[in-house]
Amino acid sequence: MQTMQQARGSAAERARSEAPPCAARRGSILVEFALVSIAFYLILAGTLEVGRMITTAQIVQNAARTMAREMALMPLPATMTFDEAQRCPVVRQRIYDPGLLAVRVAESTESATITWPIVNRILLPLMVVSEVNGERILHYPGALVQSAVFGTTVAIPNVVSRGVDGVETIRWVRVIEEIRSNATDPSSGPFTMVSTGHERGLVALRVNCAYQAATMAAFQPVDPDDEYPVNEAILANDGGVTVAPGGAGPGGSLMGGTDGGTYSGQYGLGKLYVLNKKVRPFRRLVSGQAIFRREVFSAGTSCP
Repeated sequence: MQTMQQARGSAAERARSEAPPCAARRGSILVEFALVSIAFYLILAGTLEVGRMITTAQIVQNAARTMAREMALMPLPATMTFDEAQRCPVVRQRIYDPGLLAVRVAESTESATITWPIVNRILLPLMVVSEVNGERILHYPGALVQSAVFGTTVAIPNVVSRGVDGVETIRWVRVIEEIRSNATDPSSGPFTMVSTGHERGLVALRVNCAYQAATMAAFQPVDPDDEYPVNEAILANDGGVTVAPGGAGPGGSLMGGTDGGTYSGQYGLGKLYVLNKKVRPFRRLVSGQAIFRREVFSAGTSCP
């Protein structure tokens, strides 16, 4: 019996002597957690951002259908263009007001937003908060613009290309724009019955939203010809951004915004801070389209 106990004691002592120190075990667990946490973070961030993108797509599509339907039933002159219709006081009061794409946070209470036009209320869940000149502004995703017609509003920069260093070339698009054969010629749109295009008497529009991720950075495409391809994050450089000709234009002077954030900067392209670098967030231009035939026209040539 004593011999067996001695053998067991010797085996336990050998096991204790062969076991790694507690500090070493804790270090290995920390390394394993760091490796696994990266995968978990990517899964979590991807799930959140895909969900946000799907929600954004559903909202802008709903806004497009609603805007097209309401414009088709609004009694407006047959010769009025779509751009003229958006400036009509009745349209701005009942359907859509570009001047309500950006408001001071203090003016965006529930009692105030409930009186907004129907399309503005649909777009409200997509709006974000930025700080400009010490004021917090609730605005639709994009660049803040001071317009002579609509006051503080929003224009959307659509990235059409990037240089080898990742600096963007943009073209301005409106939040709501008419689908027409010549983007710069309102008379070619199908809304007016005297259109120079192929169609007449249609409300054909597109609602745009600059979706930008809050948890994922943007990377330049990998060159497949490189022997050792490496993903390079796109650095945020508003000073190098160029504007391509042929767009709608911002419609006013750019106001800028906070230095860091998902929709910050002069162009609203955003900045994320990663390892002491300012990088661009992942972004996509999400659009919804709708077409309705105009059913009601008013007499005369001016807005009712």
